[in-house]
Amino acid sequence: MCRRELRANNSGQLLIVGALAIAILISVTTVYVYELGNETNSVDVRSINNFILAIKQSTRNTMISSLANVSNGGERIVLTANLDKLSEIVRNLHQFGISQLNFGVLNDSVYDSGIWLSWNTNNLGVSSACANFTLKVYGIGVNVSLDYAFNITTSIVVNGYYIKLANEEKMVNLTCRVYNEGEYALVKEFNIFYEKFGEWKPVNSLNGLSIINYGNGTYTISFTADTPSEKVQVLVNTYDLRDIFVQANTTCSEV
Repeated sequence: MCRRELRANNSGQLLIVGALAIAILISVTTVYVYELGNETNSVDVRSINNFILAIKQSTRNTMISSLANVSNGGERIVLTANLDKLSEIVRNLHQFGISQLNFGVLNDSVYDSGIWLSWNTNNLGVSSACANFTLKVYGIGVNVSLDYAFNITTSIVVNGYYIKLANEEKMVNLTCRVYNEGEYALVKEFNIFYEKFGEWKPVNSLNGLSIINYGNGTYTISFTADTPSEKVQVLVNTYDLRDIFVQANTTCSEV
């Protein structure tokens, strides 16, 4: 796969990113609990609600960081390892008594260890992480049990066509729509390729590459491709603003 070749040298960086994310998570949680303890020693609804919201946000951030790692070449077990670490952190929080965060990553026909990467389906690419959680907090005056789930998904839909130019040149026009959890999302980076004689050719300024961002998750991309094929195969790699990688291919025909 073209994507694997491009990202092959980043495995060491991925481990650093994962460790960094956990370190930040520990720091943020510790500071939050310290400040909360300084504000009040009594249990009230607002305090426990803020505590629960902080845990849920940490859960979501951990899943985003893990999916970014896995989609960039990391092992699928990263998600479980990071959630185990988060659960350990929660167990060490005693502001309201005893806290427990249990989780189960999704395993079904599409998810494996909570991860779903689908990049070979024509026109559609999906990178997703899914897990269920149960948060329990109990102590003097507190007895909370909360079930919740997070599905972190970056997806891209690509469609296109081409206009024939002189000789074997073709003007390829693509429309890309990018989503985070089903809502329109912005892109950090695009990498475009087209197939010629069984090889993926990178597209750059020499191809007259043009990318227009409409600010609502929709992008139009145009470039020239020098290929004799009547059907032009195009591969679009992208990173959203969360550094989650996803890719999709499409077949362009003449109009």
